[in-house]
Amino acid sequence: MAAGLRLATWNIHKGIGTDRRYEIERTMGILAGIDADVVCLQEVDEHVPRSSFHRQARMIADALGYRHVAVGLNVRVRGGHYGNVTLSRFPFRDTHNVDLTIRPKKRRSGLVTRILGPDGRPWVVGNVHLGLLHLERAFQMRALLRHLRDASGEDEALIIAGDTNDWGNRIGRPLERKGVLRVAREVHHRSAGPRTFPSKRPLAALDKIFLRPSIEVVAVETVLDDQTSVASDHLPLFADLSA
Repeated sequence: MAAGLRLATWNIHKGIGTDRRYEIERTMGILAGIDADVVCLQEVDEHVPRSSFHRQARMIADALGYRHVAVGLNVRVRGGHYGNVTLSRFPFRDTHNVDLTIRPKKRRSGLVTRILGPDGRPWVVGNVHLGLLHLERAFQMRALLRHLRDASGEDEALIIAGDTNDWGNRIGRPLERKGVLRVAREVHHRSAGPRTFPSKRPLAALDKIFLRPSIEVVAVETVLDDQTSVASDHLPLFADLSA
């Protein structure tokens, strides 16, 4: 029987909601409700004044019982940093941060983690927050894929998830045409995936989960309710996967 896991991705906007309130407890409550095995977070603060100098990665991991934490803090801000964080209930075999920056643009990276899944099979997860320009995003995806092809075996389950900033849904099309990766989307729905931005009235599928074609998508959903519509400017997205 194929082994499965639930993977979630969410740009948490430093725990600061669209109501301009910093409430990391609200963020953690939403993540607890999703109950994912692997969580890819973007815009996570570390020792920054706006978020009470909290070390958010450790706070979230400890509160929700994620024993395995990978951190890629890319951007310096007022004495601290923010960036990407991957949380897992399953152990890591290895983790590293791949620099995807195009200078002089803001520093970007892909946080790559090889996770030993429920049956011990590796799942390679790239956690990304891509650039604001299409050419920047296209370069970053190509660079990350080159790295992942070198770093992962053909039989390993491969996922890239995160905030893609891909308003035109352009970066996934060439990957799907070449059979490299496909977008996790609703069953029988011909789109780039569920809409996640802006959270109050989602118009764009900025947050995506890309999968190696061998991975089966059992379900993929956003969470839209009174809490998620204000907790961040993005909605959380999760998928139940089998490989």
